[in-house]
Amino acid sequence: MTESRAGRFAGSRTRIGLAKVRASFRAPEAEPISLAYFARPLANLMTPAFYNLGVTADQVILLRLLIGGFSLVMFAVGNYWVGLAGLIAFTLAYVLDCVDGNLSRLDDKGNYWGKFIDGFADDVVLFAAPFAIAVGLWADGGGGVAMVIGGIASIIALLTGTARHRFSFVREWMIGRTGPLSDEETARIDHFERIRNRPVRLAMNLYCFAPWLILLPEGRWVYLGVTVAFGMSANLIWLATTVGQASAVLRRPRQAVHAGEPARKSDA
Repeated sequence: MTESRAGRFAGSRTRIGLAKVRASFRAPEAEPISLAYFARPLANLMTPAFYNLGVTADQVILLRLLIGGFSLVMFAVGNYWVGLAGLIAFTLAYVLDCVDGNLSRLDDKGNYWGKFIDGFADDVVLFAAPFAIAVGLWADGGGGVAMVIGGIASIIALLTGTARHRFSFVREWMIGRTGPLSDEETARIDHFERIRNRPVRLAMNLYCFAPWLILLPEGRWVYLGVTVAFGMSANLIWLATTVGQASAVLRRPRQAVHAGEPARKSDA
């Protein structure tokens, strides 16, 4: 394929290499190990192939959702080798989460649909894993206790994700209506961020690596035990700090959407 034909196939993009991908991202001060030393390096290696083929960030998000959904089904089947296939798919979906971010930055074409579906994919794939693994354990005769434990772990994680997204949306809506955050409000957010940093990093590392425990003898019970002992605790702290941020920041007065005209004195 000639260079001109390759350019047309890739949507007229200029071909890139690994150095360009690395230069496009400035890492936060402290990322979870699962991102900084595992998912992101692998995603950087994969990104040039996706980019040079003309694949968009939105397309990778949808691919990730399909692969992640497949992994959850494999976990729920309960067979060892099927579970291994699920683990490979689950890990690939985790890495692709960084690939779509790379593509969005390189194209500078991020949009709100991508932001919405990216968060949805994260919640479905990562937070439903405990319940899916518990279903597989139940199918192997693990009893209803496994379903209860996995269900509670997934519900708490999903509640945390929902609260986080809801706070982010309402905060941006508030800023758009009433102006930017004050220094005091920003300081309050930063205070809760410092409290939750370690639990968040712990939770993200667990969601990436802990599912591989299912390959051990009685590994699904081990996984559920680790999830309850550490994952649920981290998520509860994460949820509490999100609610704390909301309480500290969102107390500005607002006009109700369906409010009528103020009553006139003569009508009193």
